[in-house]
Amino acid sequence: MNGKIDRLKIIEQAEKYVRLGKLKEAIQEYEKLIEDDPSDVSVNNIFGDLYVRLGQTDRAITAFERVANEYEKKSLYSQALAIIKKICRLNPNNAAYFIKMADLSARQGFIADAKQEYLRLAERFLREKNVEEAISLYEKVIKLDREDFDIRMKLAALYKLDGRTEKAVEELLEAVNYKLSQGQLDDAEKFLREIKKLSPEDNRADLKLAQVLRLKGQGNRAIELAEAVLKKEPNSLEAMTLLGNLYYEEGKLEAAKDMFIKILNTYPSNVNARYRLGRIQLAEGEVDRAFEYFEPLIENYLKKKREEKAVGLLGLILSVRRDYLPAMEKMAEILRQKKDSARLEIIDRAIIEELKKIGEKARLLSYYAELVKLRPTDQELAQEYRKLKKELMVSDEEIKIDTWAPSPEEEEEIQAGLAQAEVYQKEGLIRLARRVIEGLLLKFPNDSLLKQKLNELNQLRPTYSEDELIKKVEKTTIIETQVIKPSKVKPEPVKEAKKKTGFPLQEQILSEDKISPVDIFADTGIIPIISSDGKEKKFYDLEDSIRTELNMLSAIYLEQKKGVTTQFEKELSSIVADFRKGIRDKIPEEDYQIHLQLGLAFMEQNLIDEAIEEFNLASKDKNLTLECLTLISHCYRLKGNLEEAEHWLNRAIKLVAPGSDQYFALMFDMGLIHEKAGEVEKALNIYREIQSWNPTYRSVSEKISRLSGMSGTSGSPLN
Repeated sequence: MNGKIDRLKIIEQAEKYVRLGKLKEAIQEYEKLIEDDPSDVSVNNIFGDLYVRLGQTDRAITAFERVANEYEKKSLYSQALAIIKKICRLNPNNAAYFIKMADLSARQGFIADAKQEYLRLAERFLREKNVEEAISLYEKVIKLDREDFDIRMKLAALYKLDGRTEKAVEELLEAVNYKLSQGQLDDAEKFLREIKKLSPEDNRADLKLAQVLRLKGQGNRAIELAEAVLKKEPNSLEAMTLLGNLYYEEGKLEAAKDMFIKILNTYPSNVNARYRLGRIQLAEGEVDRAFEYFEPLIENYLKKKREEKAVGLLGLILSVRRDYLPAMEKMAEILRQKKDSARLEIIDRAIIEELKKIGEKARLLSYYAELVKLRPTDQELAQEYRKLKKELMVSDEEIKIDTWAPSPEEEEEIQAGLAQAEVYQKEGLIRLARRVIEGLLLKFPNDSLLKQKLNELNQLRPTYSEDELIKKVEKTTIIETQVIKPSKVKPEPVKEAKKKTGFPLQEQILSEDKISPVDIFADTGIIPIISSDGKEKKFYDLEDSIRTELNMLSAIYLEQKKGVTTQFEKELSSIVADFRKGIRDKIPEEDYQIHLQLGLAFMEQNLIDEAIEEFNLASKDKNLTLECLTLISHCYRLKGNLEEAEHWLNRAIKLVAPGSDQYFALMFDMGLIHEKAGEVEKALNIYREIQSWNPTYRSVSEKISRLSGMSGTSGSPLN
């Protein structure tokens, strides 16, 4: 017999009993449905209501608890909250239900309601001498409102009462740190006094108090406190750093120097100590020593691509001694890497003047060569350069210069290659990233950015053991025979195409064999999964192969922009169409996960329309619909079509529960769309809704602060 028909008959019979007032008989019918599906929220809800009418409160609550739990599992927090409130009315003496109600209110962003309920229950627990439960509720309040310092004080007192002095101190130290960050020194000092009452020998409180005194301008008192702490903890980095800074600020430079040297002896990479020592050496006119201290910091900033910090340190040195050659040469190196021709010319001329003064003629050559390249029409400069070469009896070939200024087209090509290499590097495909950069260096051997990137990539190595690599090779070989079809392109035409192109990156791509899964998996953490049940499994992990092909298309595109074509090349749109057709031949339409991956690959290569089409295909899978709608919206944002972006995002929002984490994540994206469209008020309303749910979510508070001053200026896009 059909199960669905049985279920309908049971419901009809149960409803008939309810109409006749036979509630027990109705419950017996509904019990059959619950046995069949214990998670059925509608039946459990009816079940609970029937028990309420019979006065059997405990059984009603059990049914309602099942309903609330199912709603919560599905992130339907508002529905779960409504059921918990119903339970609270049935059992007003059970605090656990009220705590659950407050928890659900907090999850939905009803902070004030949740806080009020927590505090009411905490007071109840205190009256009942249940300190531990009161503490747990005050901790929940602090997580909701970190600036409620009255509660912090109460919580600290409860920790002390419960014998947890260390926790009490930590709670008050949190308050101190917040007050210091806000510049509220008197309040910070008040909390520190409380800490000293709890733990008179706490060195952390003494150091914080020293910081407060320092900010109040009481440097000598602060020094006394910090020195006392250092005597008790001779190796305390925090105490040494604070004391060194205090000596420095109070003009006690010798004492400061000794302290910072002590720090560097133990912590050689300490930035503060190295910076302060450099400043002290500059104050004493010891520029060489200052440069020694600054140089590791400068190199570290350059490695992290924070050139402005490195330039700032060099500027400190040059402000003391404008003709200091090592600093000027390092500055020239930075400007050269940034392709800042205007400032590079200025610093090169300054270096030349200084080298002339000290008679370093041989070192002049490279800077003259660079200037001549930067200023090819400057006849006076060219004449000086020729005269110097004649005097030193050198030819152009003998002059080694690491200078080169690309044309706008060349710069575009270099940046495209660097971007591709960066994508490969992030994916863990170090070998492929290295190939891209090496190919570009064949064409642009003097580009410092490419050299720097290749050096970085050469430091990276796969961490696989030999056994792991063998297993990867074995498995990928099997997959290769199952999935990768033999190439229809014969090798002869490819070689011919290589002869006819003058584009090194393209030549490299054309001359190499097709990237196999062995190459791909060697640089990644992917281990292909082979069926263990003896049945054939399809494996379509084509993402990296797709990326390689797209890399080739990008290379061809750059050449076409310059008007260089070969018989191998077609119009880009035709190539993309052929490429997609080849991929489609390998991927059945119903393999939605692969279409999703293909869409992501297209999106990364800025083939937005193609990406949208793939995401549309993948969205047919209900498990991928939400993700695909979100990605389509993002694609339209990339295209600048904000109206379509909003339309697709609205479709995604309808699929999630209001008040859920997913809901607010999507609403944040909606806020970004309105912000970009210049619709400040709409963006603000969304961000404020998110802030009431979670004030620390992404950058929402900063966005509200920034956009609040722009309110009323909507109408033009925001950049």
